[in-house]
Amino acid sequence: MSAWINYHAVWKILIFGLLVGAGLPTLFAVGVRLNAEGAGGTGDATVAHRNPVLGAISSVIFAVVLIAVTIAVLYVARDFIGQHTGAYILGAKHN
Repeated sequence: MSAWINYHAVWKILIFGLLVGAGLPTLFAVGVRLNAEGAGGTGDATVAHRNPVLGAISSVIFAVVLIAVTIAVLYVARDFIGQHTGAYILGAKHN
């Protein structure tokens, strides 16, 4: 560890940033693609075959992305929420 840079923390931030910064949009794109496949929207427009399994999988993927984004926003605002509501969530510090 350098006096100026904490390399262990830099690697944690880099890995987490890559997972969330690239992983969530990729997961959302897969959900959109599966939703289109499940609705019969890809391929020949005259013959549309619905696949409810792919539609259900895409709904689960969308739910995972929505939950991850909601938790991230709550994590960022946890001190504000704790100060104004008294609900100290996600490790917020009680002042």
